[in-house]
Amino acid sequence: MAQYTFRDIEEFLLDDDFFQWARYGFSDNGFDLKFYKIQHPGCEEKIELAIAVIQNMKVVEDSKPVSEEYKMQSFARMMDRLQHESSQPVQLHKKTLPYRRVMAYVASVAALLFICLGTYYILSKSNLQKTTDVTANIIDSLGHSGQIQIILDGKQAVGLDKNNAEIRVGEDGTVTVDEQLVAASRGEKISVNQIMVPYGKRSKIILPDGSLLWINSGSCISYASDFLENRKLNVQGEVYLDVRKDAKHPFVVKTNRLEVTVLGTSFNVTDYVKDTETAVVLVQGSVDVTVDNKEKKRLLPNQRLSKDNGAVKVNEVDVYNYICWKDDAMNFDGQRLSDVLKSLSRYYDTKIEISGSLKDEKYYGSLDLNCTLDEVLEAISLTTPLSITRRGDVIYIMP
Repeated sequence: MAQYTFRDIEEFLLDDDFFQWARYGFSDNGFDLKFYKIQHPGCEEKIELAIAVIQNMKVVEDSKPVSEEYKMQSFARMMDRLQHESSQPVQLHKKTLPYRRVMAYVASVAALLFICLGTYYILSKSNLQKTTDVTANIIDSLGHSGQIQIILDGKQAVGLDKNNAEIRVGEDGTVTVDEQLVAASRGEKISVNQIMVPYGKRSKIILPDGSLLWINSGSCISYASDFLENRKLNVQGEVYLDVRKDAKHPFVVKTNRLEVTVLGTSFNVTDYVKDTETAVVLVQGSVDVTVDNKEKKRLLPNQRLSKDNGAVKVNEVDVYNYICWKDDAMNFDGQRLSDVLKSLSRYYDTKIEISGSLKDEKYYGSLDLNCTLDEVLEAISLTTPLSITRRGDVIYIMP
């Protein structure tokens, strides 16, 4: 096991061609990673760590060289967060998987370093199912990283601190955030795009076909580079979609337990790995939903299909209660208080523990998520008697 300091990777961080390639996916002078490693024998792990540090930096305005001081600060921030998350020293495994191979194991290091280094390998070939399987294991590790991650072909990554940013992915692979270019076209097709949204963040995405989707906290999507011809989207967590109609190219959403097929419609999909329930809520149009590759049902507007503990149900619902999260609100009509708090925990990226009979207490009402978490919990306490105690980073809810 090797341990590294900033000085161990300083040479690579100060190399402007290397930095530009790692940060933006291209270099004015035609950087080639394989040849670069040959030029620096025995430094493969240091090069990978340098890439992780560069990709962990906040979005900058352009691709001009970044100062040494900023690079040192970025490295220090990453190491500080790593040590905060784990008592283990900063380590890199000596066994390094070949470039563009699917990562075959989950490293037992802190979430941030895992995301930075792991995403360098996990997306490969255009096998979206493998991507989904790996994502199911890492999405919870991503949860507290604090940054939305946009990963192009497993090699080029952009980290965003801003909440509710509008991300547009062009047909040629260019990525803009709030109309600011953050990743230029590389002149070649990418195999997989992946966007990961941590707890405490939301984001709006415009896909290459013009379809819109909103990604909720602790969620991830991935899709192949031929998306215009093969409109398939893998989802972990929760998304709301407004699909552009294209009769020749059906739109398919795949989760761990569901497959939703549409031509053009608006609907919400929820399938968090740690939740027992998965659901689809249809706003308009019609969708075909296949559950566990077996049972197939067609939904009409204002219907909700859910599966919980093996039971599949279709109910008439007020759909806005299930999609208002994208408008920074939550409406509840008899949901268990434990489920309400679970949603708030994801939304605010704060651990909430509930005890006693309160878990099964039914909650009715609306919550404004533009308020602080303390204000939201105080609003709940006005209708549901409870005690709120904060100890460190954890909030305890008791009768």
